[in-house]
Parts: sequence; C-alpha cells; structure tokens
Amino acid sequence: MATARFLIQSKSNPANIYVNLSVSRGRIFRRKTGYLIDPDDWSEANNLPKQNDEENKRLGARLQKMGAYLIEELNTMTTGGGEPSGDWLETKIDAFNGKKRQTDADKLLNYFQKFIDDLPYKDFPNGKKGAKPTTIGKYSALKNKIEDYQRYTKKTYFIKDVNPAFRNDLLKYFREVLLLGPNTAGRYIKFLKTVCLDAQYNGMEVSHQLKRVRGFTEKADKIYLTFDELEAIEGATFTRPALDNARDWLLIGCYIGQRVSDLLALTSANIVTRAGLELIELVQVKTGKHVSIPFHPKVKAIIERYGGNFPYRISDQKFNEYIKDVAKLAGITQPVKGGKVVEISKGVFRKVHDTYPKYELVTSHVCRRSFATNFYGELPTALLISITAHSTEQQFLQYIGKTSNDYAIQIAEYWRKQSLTANKETTMTVIREAK
Repeated sequence: MATARFLIQSKSNPANIYVNLSVSRGRIFRRKTGYLIDPDDWSEANNLPKQNDEENKRLGARLQKMGAYLIEELNTMTTGGGEPSGDWLETKIDAFNGKKRQTDADKLLNYFQKFIDDLPYKDFPNGKKGAKPTTIGKYSALKNKIEDYQRYTKKTYFIKDVNPAFRNDLLKYFREVLLLGPNTAGRYIKFLKTVCLDAQYNGMEVSHQLKRVRGFTEKADKIYLTFDELEAIEGATFTRPALDNARDWLLIGCYIGQRVSDLLALTSANIVTRAGLELIELVQVKTGKHVSIPFHPKVKAIIERYGGNFPYRISDQKFNEYIKDVAKLAGITQPVKGGKVVEISKGVFRKVHDTYPKYELVTSHVCRRSFATNFYGELPTALLISITAHSTEQQFLQYIGKTSNDYAIQIAEYWRKQSLTANKETTMTVIREAK
C-alpha cells in the first residue's frame, strides 16, 4: 500500500520539509514540499509539525491534505497504467501548491526568440504595423548577449528570474565583462523589461518585482558645430576633391537637420517647387515621416555650384572618415569632452568617454544635432520639430540638452526683445516746442 511520509533532513533553521512517497518495496521518491519549519517544532514521532501553536496546526493540516492528494493522484495514474517518478512527484507537489511548473516556453531565451519572431507583425500604439529591421536587430543583439551571459554563469534563466537582482548581475556583466558603455547597457535593460512585460501580457509567469527592473540613460555630451565653426569649415581650403565634397555634404546636413541615411540619399529628385518656393522633400528612412525643408541660402548656394544637384554620393563610412579631416583642417581642434569608439583590445571596439580634440568627435550625427541646437530659439520649436521629425517637444528638447534654466533664459530674452520693441514704438522725439 502506498504511503506518504513527511520528514526534515537538517537541523538548520528553517529546515525544508520533504515528502517520501513510498509506492512499493524499494520504490520511494523524495522531494521538497515547498514548506519550511523550525526543527524544534518538528515531531519525529508523528512526522508532522508539533501542535504547539496555531501556525504549526495549520501547517500540519496542510501537509496531511498534501499526503492524501498525492496518494489519490498516484492511484489514478497507476490505475491507468502510468509509472510514477521523482519528476512526476515534483509536478504534483507544484500543482497542489498552485505553482506553475516551468517548461521550455518559460525559458527567457525561448520567449525572447518568440518576441523577435513576432516583431514584423506587431501592432504598435501609434498605428504602425511591424517593427523596422533596425529594431529587430537591436533585440536580436540583446538575445545574443543574454545567451553569452548564460554560458558565462553556466545557468539557464526563466522569464520569472528577471528581477532586480538579475538586472544588477546582468548590468555588471555588460559593463565589466563586455565593457559596454553606460547608455548601451541601460538601453538593453529597458529592452529586457519590454520583453518580460510582453510575456506577462501573454499570460506567462513573471517576477512580482518586475516593475522594479529599470533601465536608464545617462546624460551624454552634446557635440555640435556652432555657426562660427560652420563658417570656418565653409571658408577652409582643401587639396583633395573628396574633402570638398564631404565638406559640402556636411554643411547641407547642418542646415537641413537630417540623419545621414536620409542626407546622403538626396538627389535632384528631392528638390520640388510648391507655391513658388523651392523645397527639399523626403520620407525619412527611420521614421517613415514625410519632411519638407525650405532652402537655406547656404544650401541653395551649394546646390547651384553643383548645377542644381547635390554633391556626389559617398558611403556613410567615408563621410564619417572625411568630415573628421574637414573639421581638423578647418581648425576645430579645441579639447572637449565626449565619447568615441576606440579599439580597447584586439578586434574589440567600445565607445570611451574622455577629453579629445573636437574634430575627433565629429560624426555624421553632428548634422542633425547642429541644426536643432543652432536654430533653437531662432525659429519656433514647432517648426524645428517638423524638420527633425522628433515625436514630441520634450523629446526634441532632451535631444539638444535643454533644461529648465534654458527655458527661463529664452523667455526672459523674448520679454526683453518685446520690451525694446514697445519702447521704440512709444518713444517720441520733440522737434520743436509749440508757441
């Protein structure tokens, strides 16, 4: 006759309570019940908690119910021809305790892959259908890094393991082992939480501390070219036609505020005339937004020099290489703080933050940031956003690094100009006195 007997194996406090399920002579399976007890409260004579207080009485009753449940489940299974095992016993204990047994579907990497596979068909709150390849690539890169982390720790992680402690250990691995920059590591933590929230939405078990798992963004140095620096670049003389061409692309970029993927793709087909005005029109690769940009006189002069066209096409890589030379030869060499990608070991490249000559920090991204920063306060913010295609004003202001102090200064300057205008209108000069 099958029996279920409870026991403790340790005198440590608290001690795990185990169950021995005896199926037949020599066939005994032992597993943890999921309950703990002070060894002094355990009765070796009765194989149950001592009935010395209400808590132990409730625990004893719970264990007796578990024993009866296990015997009933065992009888049902053997009647149907099944064979019990230690894993079967563990599954039944979990079921009795209302605990969901983890399967392959609960593994973090498996759900990560499902999330990535679903991204091309995902509906987004803004009405967009499907994630862009760049977004899919970012999540795939994170999945690969978590796969590396599992090999590093020699552990397999489940979705419900993602809690603040896991976040901190993973972040330490990102920063100290992979040597990732702080913002890259913080962004990956945000992506990880997004995947886990998606799992929770789809009914998967997650940590009750998931909401405390947070990514982060540290304030980054805002590298841009001032109007004076752009004038220096415009007036510089180069001995290589490739640098002249790159210089012209750089100037156009700083006056139209577009990403390099959109900037270097421009041709005469993007030049249109509407209501008698010449415009540059394009659909941004990253956002899919339609953008119309009026010709700045500097841009118009460059286009005219090329016979109504843009400079000749170059690759993103060459553009980034050449504009550093352009900035250096234009005298933009003052030391500034910033981050640049360096080879920290053979074949391993990371962004390192330090003080460098400014020209070394000039990349294609300087175009969009220079436009947004230089024209902020000169043009209405709403007009700038229509060109940079930021989603919100807050996002735009964060992009150019503006604070509440900047807003106050801008308002004060606006009021000062209004006051000067009003004084001009009310001031009268006496020509001669009437007699």
